[in-house]
Amino acid sequence: MKKKKKMNTDTRCPLLKGYQAAHKKSFSSRSGAKSMLNILFETRSCHTLEECLKKDTIYQKKERKVEEALRKIDRMGLDQEQLNAVDEALSICNYHDSQYGRIAYSLGFKDAVHLIMELFAD
Repeated sequence: MKKKKKMNTDTRCPLLKGYQAAHKKSFSSRSGAKSMLNILFETRSCHTLEECLKKDTIYQKKERKVEEALRKIDRMGLDQEQLNAVDEALSICNYHDSQYGRIAYSLGFKDAVHLIMELFAD
């Protein structure tokens, strides 16, 4: 009787296997050190995002609209107190929206990684 060839039953994602084998870490480090997931997230959300925004025509159109609106405010002849109030309101809105985007991106990114890990789990 012929011996059956042993089948490779490891269905984990090859990239995840390679990373974990080389670094002997998980993607959800609880040791306090930055996990690979956090490092990748920071890199993509800072450096790559800026490159994508420069190429995105919809974003660039909205950027021009923002500049127009700011010039319109500048032409209104507001006194310093009024300008400070407008500036503070816009700054708070910008910060709020940027945090929303940061959190949404982070959650979506982590969800995608967990989905991939689940699909390729043993």
